[in-house]
Amino acid sequence: MKMFEFRSMLKEKAKSLDIDSVDIDYLIADVLNVSRTDLVLIDEIDEKNKRKILKLAKKRFRHIPIDKILKHTYFYGYEYTVNENVLTPRQDSEILVDTALDLIKENSYNTLLDMCTGSGCLAVSIKKNVDILVDAVDISKRALKVAKKNAKQNVVDIRFIHSNMFSNVDKSYDLIISNPPYIATDEIASLDKEVRSYDPRLALDGGADGLKFYRKIYENLSSHLNDNGMVILEIGEGQSEDIKKIFSNCSLVSEIKDYNGIIRCLAFKLKERL
Repeated sequence: MKMFEFRSMLKEKAKSLDIDSVDIDYLIADVLNVSRTDLVLIDEIDEKNKRKILKLAKKRFRHIPIDKILKHTYFYGYEYTVNENVLTPRQDSEILVDTALDLIKENSYNTLLDMCTGSGCLAVSIKKNVDILVDAVDISKRALKVAKKNAKQNVVDIRFIHSNMFSNVDKSYDLIISNPPYIATDEIASLDKEVRSYDPRLALDGGADGLKFYRKIYENLSSHLNDNGMVILEIGEGQSEDIKKIFSNCSLVSEIKDYNGIIRCLAFKLKERL
């Protein structure tokens, strides 16, 4: 079958289901192990690869996210394994990595803790760019398994800690970062199907008001943040003022907007020990 006809057929089907047709090119390119730009150079598609692609396309047509189908994604220029046990890295989170790298270099920080690490994308991306001791924490053993795999395939040395927040963390750090669950419990049902059905609820549910984990982080800062240390938090849209109130005993260092002009990260420094 002609590749052009095959691609067109699948793209039309995708459009009819309100699915981005470019996802079809990602699926085809992954199966054929070529770049998307090279697809136009392929004249024919054989039956074996056609069947493989159709099998994946049918999953996408059921609105299974493409990253969960392919079992990998890209974040900050690096490849990461993802599955049903971790939140798929979002491009907006790259802003947290940029902010962390700037603060590490400006302040000569030597140690970092990534709280609620999930896939490990934040910790790994930072470790790839600076020589700093990095620990990463998650309550989910299944998530940590994915994170360890991502550290190994990206050739970085990170200590992973299985812990309910800070319960098994025994030291303090120059920098603490976190992209914790921040969706209010009652709002999860209204999320896009591809998020609520295929990202782990554990990585989404931030409690009744979405702020549960920010409070836990604040309560533990005195014990786990070094003098002159900072904490960087990724936050949800509209949560900025509430989180500033939670961190009232801290100095706001900076607030960073994402590519859509929404405040996405807040950086704080302790004013005094709690």
